[in-house]
Amino acid sequence: TTNSSLRLASSRVSSVALGSSLLLICYEGKNNASAHENDNKHKRQTTVGDSSLRHVLRAIDRTTLPRYTTCESFEKQSNKDSYPNFTRHGNHSLLKKYLTREVYQQLKDKKTSNGITLEDIIASGVALPLGGNPPRGLGVYVGDAECYRTFAPLLNPMISEYHGTSEANTDFRLALKRHSTNLDPEMVLSQRPDPTGEYILYTRMRVARSIEGFVFAPAISRYQRRRLDALVQHCVQDWNEGGKYVPLYDMSNAQHDDLIKRHILFHDPDEWAISGGLGRDWPDSRGIYCNDWERTPNVMIWCNSEDHLRVISMRKGGDLHGVFTALSRTVQAMESSLKSRGHKFVYDERLGYLNTCPTNLGTALRASVFVKLVRLGRQPGFKELAKKLRLQVHTGYGHTDRRYTGIFDVSNAERLGKSEVQLLNIMIQGVGKLIELEKRLEKGETVNLNEIQ
Repeated sequence: TTNSSLRLASSRVSSVALGSSLLLICYEGKNNASAHENDNKHKRQTTVGDSSLRHVLRAIDRTTLPRYTTCESFEKQSNKDSYPNFTRHGNHSLLKKYLTREVYQQLKDKKTSNGITLEDIIASGVALPLGGNPPRGLGVYVGDAECYRTFAPLLNPMISEYHGTSEANTDFRLALKRHSTNLDPEMVLSQRPDPTGEYILYTRMRVARSIEGFVFAPAISRYQRRRLDALVQHCVQDWNEGGKYVPLYDMSNAQHDDLIKRHILFHDPDEWAISGGLGRDWPDSRGIYCNDWERTPNVMIWCNSEDHLRVISMRKGGDLHGVFTALSRTVQAMESSLKSRGHKFVYDERLGYLNTCPTNLGTALRASVFVKLVRLGRQPGFKELAKKLRLQVHTGYGHTDRRYTGIFDVSNAERLGKSEVQLLNIMIQGVGKLIELEKRLEKGETVNLNEIQ
């Protein structure tokens, strides 16, 4: 009978749990003499209309309720259970690998001078593990430059593995020398990887840059973003290039979609960017500078997308030297214009240029060519060869189109630890080797990619 009554009473408690559980927990904690009168009042309140509730407070086993003594301790206990759930993230996730419970406990209460917390920088990495597009690799977006120091116990090993800057169990910052920048086109190799123009369809290069005095995209306020947008618009007016800056708000839908289709404008934020805070107020204070609006431009500057700035140069064919020259001049022009207004790029002696994603450190350069390698791309060991040549290879189709085209997006695999000129020269030599092998296969030769050095 006692058990039956207890089950009945318990069911009554469950039915009002959402409204009364916190009240009951707080009640149990008030066991000192000074709270005696309030306790009696609370007892009277809880028994109005249902005398069985009083018996529950006396008879129910205390193990069936959380053993919290105060409302404050309830919050403290909850914090102990706030470690992210990585069970569905897969082994490719560097966030899962390096954000151990120990590291989480070490960093969870830290924040930068701008108020950026650990939860802020991992927000996108812990979201959407099952179907997020693009697939998760790093899983971190930092909110300001200070994050790289404040959350170093997490970020250092992630940066080290991604950029391959040190051996295991070695402090990668000690392994890195002082970062060197070299944007001098005269030091680029004169070698032309595709002298006949038969294989490289077009060349594209970009660098990411952040501006001191502004927090990064995941944390920037609407007011700060508008100030940054206005600053960039003023800077580009210094140049006599015939170009123009156009805010996204000033574009028609048709113009916006056309620019994206032609790979001139950045895409609207995807679910991962939104979860990381990059899509707030979109498209307020986002815009693009193009040096030619009548035809296809060969110089663009993106403002307030993932980073403060993305400076881009591109053109058809394989003139890597010409594309790099245009990129270099634009970066230097922007740097000069910012300096005249009391601003400069965010820079660290060892990590180089700092940006929102730790993949974009050092030079923050991605130099790529779209190249036809129809036969070579089908050879066993093709991607392994590219890695040996310190190149990244992506297929020329999108996520939903799995047709084999034989066209590959080939880019530099490294960004950190070398200068821009060094990375470009490595790419020129590597792409030249790939095209050479493609020509040999076209002639009917047998090529063993494992033997290529």
